[in-house]
Amino acid sequence: MKVKPSKSRSLSIVKGKVVDKKFAINEEVMPTVLEKPVKSLGRWYDASLSDKAQVEGLRQETRQGIAKIDKSGLPGKLKLWCLQFGLLPRLMWPCMKFLCQR
Repeated sequence: MKVKPSKSRSLSIVKGKVVDKKFAINEEVMPTVLEKPVKSLGRWYDASLSDKAQVEGLRQETRQGIAKIDKSGLPGKLKLWCLQFGLLPRLMWPCMKFLCQR
């Protein structure tokens, strides 16, 4: 199996702080997480090592989804159906990821 530096990411932490140190494989430089964040299982990992941006994005998506359902002009029962079978399943996966990590 060959390692492809262009598809790999590196992250160097020294004394609890992220350091911009480059690694190379066969003289090809591997990008750092600072340069190119990586996505795994629907979650973006960047150099901040914090969930604040992910949580804020989830809050924003929730607000926008509820606003769209509210402005749809549908009667109450159909709005509830849209919430239950449209918005909630989209929000459950990110919520499960955050809850499982704690």
